[in-house]
Amino acid sequence: MDQADAAVVTAEEIGRCREQLLRYARSRLRNPVHAEDAVQEALLAALAAGGSFHGRAALGTWLTGILKHKIVDCVRRTVRDQYEPLFEDTVACTARNPEQSLAERQALGEMDRCLAALPPRAGEVFLMRDVLGMSTEEACRALSISANYCAVLLHRARRRLRAGLAEATA
Repeated sequence: MDQADAAVVTAEEIGRCREQLLRYARSRLRNPVHAEDAVQEALLAALAAGGSFHGRAALGTWLTGILKHKIVDCVRRTVRDQYEPLFEDTVACTARNPEQSLAERQALGEMDRCLAALPPRAGEVFLMRDVLGMSTEEACRALSISANYCAVLLHRARRRLRAGLAEATA
């Protein structure tokens, strides 16, 4: 389909779907501010890409598809933002002497390197489940994956982390 076949979508039509999108985002994200941000990003993206709407699906369906990607981006940002300070605080609270502090920092550095080496989706599942303590259902909903796939990714991530840490200490 070329640009001439694209349906013309106005900002007003897109704006009419805002409440529906907000309800959807709030059901997926626990933070209402993050839900609002995700909807705003989705609406801006829809306005920027309005020419790519071809009318093969309902406008709300098209916008929800865009919103799903914005929600995943939000979850990734949240995981990344929460992940960093978690380990820094742990080191600061548990350090008893300089040698122990150095050893803990080195161990956490190895853990960071091993986490960075994981495939992105496996790393996200590991951080959501084992670091942030999210339930399997919450992680699956945030990443739009099945519980079985989540379990497989978590198993693979843990196995690779164990292997990487064992290799680093050997």
